[in-house]
Amino acid sequence: MIAEALAGKRVAVTGATGFLGTALVERLLRSVPDCEVVLLIRPGRRASAAERTRREIFRNDCFNRLREELGGDFDAEMERRVRVVGGDVSVDGLGLNEEDRRLFASADVVVHSAAAVSFESALDSAVEVNLLGPVRVAELLREEGSDAHLIAVSTAYVAGLRRGDAPEMLLPDTPFATAVEWRGEVDAARRARADIDAESRRPDELQRFQKLARRELGAAGVPLLAQRTERLRSDWVRDRLVERGRARARSLGWADAYAYTKSLGERAAGSVASVWPSP
Repeated sequence: MIAEALAGKRVAVTGATGFLGTALVERLLRSVPDCEVVLLIRPGRRASAAERTRREIFRNDCFNRLREELGGDFDAEMERRVRVVGGDVSVDGLGLNEEDRRLFASADVVVHSAAAVSFESALDSAVEVNLLGPVRVAELLREEGSDAHLIAVSTAYVAGLRRGDAPEMLLPDTPFATAVEWRGEVDAARRARADIDAESRRPDELQRFQKLARRELGAAGVPLLAQRTERLRSDWVRDRLVERGRARARSLGWADAYAYTKSLGERAAGSVASVWPSP
């Protein structure tokens, strides 16, 4: 039934390089007749979005069956049915140019599966990806006048540290929904990053990082010492943000920043897409 409903349709997918996203793309291309797939892929430091798609998706073992079925036509079929746009769900507008925005919004179905899945995510990065990611997707579709069916992939972890059954229903309709104003959480996470970063740049802290670097590297030259000092400072900031995220999550009934931001991401996406009102 699903294959028939999607046959010949255009399906956009975020998070296709992830475990779930790769499997979804493979199943669409193998099981849905002549559908077209649009992949939003974040370019790497040394690889374009298209290069990451070839290396991290099409070469995945998940595609072995489809590659065997298509034989020598595999590459040509992927070229015909898959279109790649370079973007990033952690950036407003998804980092897309005008042409790619129109292509992405022209999809009949959009599956948003991109996420920061680490339980040890820094608070601000988890907020930008897990909370604001689905919001940005929904906003782009709305701005482009799209009537695409949006599917935002979530997780059972959004139920938090609770006992009892967790029914599969809209989160605000369950007893597991902590009423939190998500926009305030975004502002607070961004302030936390700014405050902790500023603290890391105090003279006494910089001197401490420099001493640690010198203790590790000994008589290394100034460039190496400076590079290591900055790495120590950056790691210190991230560690503080991981702690801040865990503390905030547990204060509201979630175990970590991942579950907390994914849960608020559901609420935020729902309010932007007018599924339910924002608290």
